[in-house]
Amino acid sequence: MQQIQWQDRFNIGVEIVDQAHHKLFSIVGKIMELYVEQHKSKFACVEGIKYFNAYALKHFAEEEAYMREIGYPGYLAHKRLHDRMRRETLPALEQELYGTDFSTEAVQHFIGVCTGWLTGHIMIEDRAITGMVPSEFAPPKPGDEISMIRTVIVYPLQEMFGRGVRFIGDYTPTDVIRDAQYYELTYRVQQGPALRFLLIIGERLLLRAAGLMFGTEFYAMDDIVRFAIREIAQSIVQRAAACFEQDSGAYQLEQDRFLEAGESHQMLQEHLPQYRLLFAANQECFALCADFLHQQEQPASIV
Repeated sequence: MQQIQWQDRFNIGVEIVDQAHHKLFSIVGKIMELYVEQHKSKFACVEGIKYFNAYALKHFAEEEAYMREIGYPGYLAHKRLHDRMRRETLPALEQELYGTDFSTEAVQHFIGVCTGWLTGHIMIEDRAITGMVPSEFAPPKPGDEISMIRTVIVYPLQEMFGRGVRFIGDYTPTDVIRDAQYYELTYRVQQGPALRFLLIIGERLLLRAAGLMFGTEFYAMDDIVRFAIREIAQSIVQRAAACFEQDSGAYQLEQDRFLEAGESHQMLQEHLPQYRLLFAANQECFALCADFLHQQEQPASIV
């Protein structure tokens, strides 16, 4: 796998923030170079991961201070994402690393999650700080899906798949998406129905998206790419979920999984989601479906 490269197009125009993002990407890239590609000693990997975790926490604190200083209205929702990363995601990754004695698989998981999370977070949440994307969304009105698409989904999808992305209509199960991958995310809320998203996208398009995001070219879906793309998809869907509730932190990701084609087809045949959005990216298509789940439809929690 080629080295993941930082891209200047991810700068948001705030020097202290941009420098930190560049540094975090450099640390992750060094871990991958030393441990995954050159198979250096475990000590180098341990020290690199410790350095990444410490620097990420320092960056979160500095970015939060900047948001408070400028009176950023999305501060609390943004801080919740930082809190989840520092209190849940990073500790869970660290536990996996030590529990497997820093196996190659666990290190690849760490690299993929951190790179994907950083990319999605910068592309969507951090850019909103400087007004490059909308920071808050009103819930969509009945029949007003186009407004939701334009303000929430199209912009990050263009960053992910290129400027050629466009909305072309409602998705139906008869639409052909070659070599489709089916990625389901379920969000829960304390009161009210859960919200389920289904991303249907071809493998070749996923690899192209990974290349655009990381400034290199990918020829196969290895574990690092898969974990990174999953984190970016979660960032986009988390942003879309905010459309359905005034409090953008009301929906919490409970479960995500890749589905077999047969399971996805059966799901769509039994019940068509309320929102079925079909997009074109150059000569290929992909779809994003969303629906509220009744209690009997909600998937069992994974323990």
